[in-house]
Amino acid sequence: MNVMLLDDDPFVLSMLKAAFEKHGHKVIPYSNPDRCPAYCSLLCPCTLLKNGCPDAILSDVNMPLVNGVKFIQELKRKGCTCSKIGLMSGDWSEVDIQTAVRLDATIFFKPFDLKSLLSWITPDVRHAV
Repeated sequence: MNVMLLDDDPFVLSMLKAAFEKHGHKVIPYSNPDRCPAYCSLLCPCTLLKNGCPDAILSDVNMPLVNGVKFIQELKRKGCTCSKIGLMSGDWSEVDIQTAVRLDATIFFKPFDLKSLLSWITPDVRHAV
């Protein structure tokens, strides 16, 4: 599975990338949405990625330059068809939760359980951490 991963915390980004790759996933990591080629695109952002649309997008919400919920909203507005969207935060606002629900995103609270993230990525596989 191709997973686009966004988090401004280098430890979280590195840890999740390593865990997902350990379980056979290809990870496209970004430290902030503005680093992603899809951020400035006017078209469906998936066409700009080397391997096309990711199978899943997992994004932190509270990042310094771009809010993850707003980033996903923008991707959807541009025509992104990725159906497995996850958003994670330790400081959810009510507005962000409501918007994430409207986007049909899975909500994760930090600190998160790594097994729950791995199960979300591949629900039919038993994961050892």
